[in-house]
Amino acid sequence: MSENRSRFRIKKGDLEVEYEGNSAEVGERYREVFEWIKTTKIAPPERKLPREKRKEKEGEKEEKRGGRRTAVISPSIDKLIEEGFFDDFKNSTQVLEELRRKTVPVSNVMPVTMALNRRIPKKLDRIKDEQGRWVYRRKQSDTEE
Repeated sequence: MSENRSRFRIKKGDLEVEYEGNSAEVGERYREVFEWIKTTKIAPPERKLPREKRKEKEGEKEEKRGGRRTAVISPSIDKLIEEGFFDDFKNSTQVLEELRRKTVPVSNVMPVTMALNRRIPKKLDRIKDEQGRWVYRRKQSDTEE
């Protein structure tokens, strides 16, 4: 009491053909669909291009939102060193407050600490205070010149 039924499914890209029926008819349809799908051209999926090429392709100009930020913290710290702000020990929070007082656009203490640490070998000395925080002072050889 088994039925003489069969089915097939062929997929190419986004195109998919599925057929179910009696075995003789399914075999005939399969050959037709297989020949048809071999000759069918399927467009390749659109690849994402890098931003520059996409904009060139679209012919539009990219809207810029800021760009690279100019260095403002490092020159300001150099100016503080020249003004004598670092003649005695200062921690990075005190430096941050002084930069804000001088209207230097700085949001938090991390970039200030990084800029101070870049000046350690040549312009600044660094030691830990009683609370275990790093404090910075102008190198003694700089003040004698």
